[in-house]
Amino acid sequence: MKKRQTTEFRVYGQLKDALLARKIAPGTQLVEQVISEKMSVSRTPIRHALKRLESEGLVQIIPNRGAFVVHPTKEEIISFFELRKELEYMTVKYGLPKVKKSDIQRLHTFLEDEQETYRQKDLLKYVELNKQFHLFLAEVSGNKFLLRYMDEMLTQSNVYLFLFDVFYHVEPGENVRFREHEEMVKAIENRDQQTLLELIDLHMKHSFDDLRLEDKGYTTLESVLDE
Repeated sequence: MKKRQTTEFRVYGQLKDALLARKIAPGTQLVEQVISEKMSVSRTPIRHALKRLESEGLVQIIPNRGAFVVHPTKEEIISFFELRKELEYMTVKYGLPKVKKSDIQRLHTFLEDEQETYRQKDLLKYVELNKQFHLFLAEVSGNKFLLRYMDEMLTQSNVYLFLFDVFYHVEPGENVRFREHEEMVKAIENRDQQTLLELIDLHMKHSFDDLRLEDKGYTTLESVLDE
């Protein structure tokens, strides 16, 4: 059992690293036979590894067809950001009145840590910090349903960041979304609801516009597994 789990983790890790490094294009089929031959492993740990990737939203398993890197349409992503914006508005409505002075330092810590992720080009750390930043108002609202739905939306948002975001191509001083985060923190400190809502609207627009949906820098599954 332990050997199978170790093999499963090796397959999972190599595939996930390739996806996060954007070496495999969205829509690519992750063929079990190719993975088995290239990594010298049996089908069972491969299937478990693919299921783990599916649970994280990076892979879609289609019965009788196989596993594919997720490839959402532009229309699906637009629909997602429209709904996420509405939920962000709700976090302002229910969360902003409950923000305490003692909560603000946490936001400044997020900003400091976020800057470091750009310097280190650490996408994994960035998406987690970004999620925690955008969960802040939902958390302080005390509304467990709002928190649950925001958490689900941000988990899905992370998939888009992993697959399409310009993170690797933006220098810290050029980052518009980081500056928007700074302005959002100021609005929260000032209890300025109108400005915060306007910033969220702009932030959602820029977040969508920054997705590189037509990136051409991909390679084949076989090439990735040969590395």
